Amino acid sequence: MTDGHSTSGNTTVLNDMSNYETYNKILLIEDNPGDARLVELLLGESDLLNCQVVNKTTLALGLEELEANDDYEAILLDLTLPDSRGFETLEILLDKFPENNVIVLTGLSDKSLGVNAVKAGAQDFLIKGAFDADGLAKSLRYSIERNNVLKRLEETQRIAGIGNWEFNSDTDEYKGSDEVFVIFGLKPKKGALKGKETFAANSPLDIFNQIHQETIADPQKTIKKDIKIQRTDGTIRYAFVQCTANKSAENNLVLSGIIQDITERKLTEQEMVKSQERYQEIFSKSNDAIYICDKKGVLVDFNEATTRLFGFNAFEMKGKNIHNLLSPVASRFELIERLESKGTVKDFEIEIEQKSGDRKYCIITANNLEKEDFQGYNGIIRDITERKQAEELIKARDLARQSAKMKEQFIASISHEMRTPMNAVLGMSNLVIKTKLDDEQFNYISSIKQSSEILLGIINDILEISTLQNGKVDFEYKDFDLHELLANLINVMQYKFKEKDMVFEVEIGEKVGRYIKGDKLRLNQVLYNLVGNGVKFTDTGHVKLKVQNLNENEGIVQLNFEVEDTGIGIPADKLGAVFETFTRVRNKNRIYEGTGLGLSISKNLIEQQGGKIGVRSVLGEGSTFFFDLVFEKGSEVLGIREEDSIDDVEFEGDIDLLLVEDHKMNQLVARKTLEKQWPDIRITIADNGQIAVNLLKERKFDIILMDIQMPIMDGYEATDYIRNHMPAICNMPILAMTAHAHISKDEKFKEYGMDDFVLKPFEPKQLFNKIAKYVQRNNINE
Repeated sequence: MTDGHSTSGNTTVLNDMSNYETYNKILLIEDNPGDARLVELLLGESDLLNCQVVNKTTLALGLEELEANDDYEAILLDLTLPDSRGFETLEILLDKFPENNVIVLTGLSDKSLGVNAVKAGAQDFLIKGAFDADGLAKSLRYSIERNNVLKRLEETQRIAGIGNWEFNSDTDEYKGSDEVFVIFGLKPKKGALKGKETFAANSPLDIFNQIHQETIADPQKTIKKDIKIQRTDGTIRYAFVQCTANKSAENNLVLSGIIQDITERKLTEQEMVKSQERYQEIFSKSNDAIYICDKKGVLVDFNEATTRLFGFNAFEMKGKNIHNLLSPVASRFELIERLESKGTVKDFEIEIEQKSGDRKYCIITANNLEKEDFQGYNGIIRDITERKQAEELIKARDLARQSAKMKEQFIASISHEMRTPMNAVLGMSNLVIKTKLDDEQFNYISSIKQSSEILLGIINDILEISTLQNGKVDFEYKDFDLHELLANLINVMQYKFKEKDMVFEVEIGEKVGRYIKGDKLRLNQVLYNLVGNGVKFTDTGHVKLKVQNLNENEGIVQLNFEVEDTGIGIPADKLGAVFETFTRVRNKNRIYEGTGLGLSISKNLIEQQGGKIGVRSVLGEGSTFFFDLVFEKGSEVLGIREEDSIDDVEFEGDIDLLLVEDHKMNQLVARKTLEKQWPDIRITIADNGQIAVNLLKERKFDIILMDIQMPIMDGYEATDYIRNHMPAICNMPILAMTAHAHISKDEKFKEYGMDDFVLKPFEPKQLFNKIAKYVQRNNINE
């Protein structure tokens, strides 16, 4: 110990440190012993305690010491050394140990060198001979404190996984704290780094260059982004980077910022995403509708099954109130009340309304869902429509059977009620047409008869519309005269046109053959429907029927029919519906009568024969209905007036006939028709079955014409009584003469013992033949 100082080689311990556990190490690189001693003396005089000064006389020795012991709080560096002189001395030291605090010692004449040294990275500079103990202590104290702050900062960065960095794009220099290299899985490097040779792919320089491009685009913007890093060993890390752009003293663009390792957070987020994806998979792939709504029922989330169930797309479904889609209203309110009072419901039966308006039977299980920022319900809806339908299958079947039976009874009743007066009309026409008539009278009666036949065909189609729609119509293909058919159509429709003072034109193309083979009645019915439709909806102008030959080959001809009118026309949006069943044109100024079946029936009749039908129309100007049909080429048909026809039935008619019929007009028609054919026939009329039975008890008849639907005792009951309770006449021929159209299909008449039937309106010749047949057979058997 000498003057409070101890020396040991080139190491000087200032003040006795025996009472101190730690001390500040200072490296002095100085070759002048006087200057070195002066530094030691000044430190001894200062209030800076606990210092250990290690003196090295050359730069090389100083660098070796720092390699061995890099724990110095500060370095006092003389710029003029035996092995290095000037500014280069500082550059060599900072290049190898950039993190150390360097205080440059320079001569009075080299003051500017000290200033440049600070710019180059030195912490401070002292001019030899110009600093005292306080000045030296102040500079060292600042250096020591700065070093401590940096150490604490580095420790903080290490704990937080944060590194700071700086990148000069103009000089291509990079500086970064140790933690930057740790994040990238690299060994920390001191000093400014140039180029990319020291970095692997996806290195800091790569990333900072990318950020540089973004910064150039918007220098005022602070870049914040998450990046993915693949280390050289293949491991993946994630980091958050924040970067700002600034200008250096040399006006260079300098990027600086921080980088933080967020791998753990990112992995946690990814795991949460995977968990959410697993939940989402269950959520999205569930066949049941899963949803979340607020307390008012407004949907905030739902799966794809929800959109399928309700029939809305996701955009339409978002924000919709699910309560409004539940019905009936009473059940909806009960569901909401249970949720509010109990917080849960399970398998609650309810109906839901789809976008299309259809309803589905469902069950709902729902629970309260309460969070800090949300209150509502989550629910699951299961479609049980099929199960519900299965439960109601027996009821539906029984109801269907009952409905079918009621329909059958209704059709039978309607058939009877409509055919009965038609029998009178046709019967009277047949009677009149056999009288002496002039041509005008014959045409009138022919038109009445033709109209009656057409009306009868329409009645049949109306009563059997279901048969039409099922494609079970029977078509008859016979030769007929197309010109005669059109002429009859003109005769039938002419009076309607005269009533409206309109023109009805028929144009037949030159290539249209006169005789064709097909279903005359069905073609007539379609044309009657279309022409009648035209005149109904036309008040002024004309209706024109055109027939053209579209195509023909050996034995086959394709004809096109067009019915053009100048009527009210059809709105464009209604064109597709005019052929639908029970569709009628609506007009606010007028009500048009009709069933709405004519066009539907025509469409069915045409399409079931392989044809096509369509319509063109301009609202307010008129419509054109057109259809194509294929016919066989026919042979000439010889027209014979019924008054000149000869009945080929070999039967004199000298018989007693009992007519059981309650309808007075039909009694007259039948009696006059039979008497016209057989003047010697004796006809007795009974108004019902009971009267007929009473007459049969008193006298004998050769044959009975038995109506079915009559008061007191109907035809079935009367026939059954005769067969089972009157043995003397039980084999008498009984023919059902009825307006019930179904009798020919179910042959129910045979169950009651009737021999045959004649359907009203009857064809006279058919009636004559059957009477003759059964009377002759009965005579032979007797």
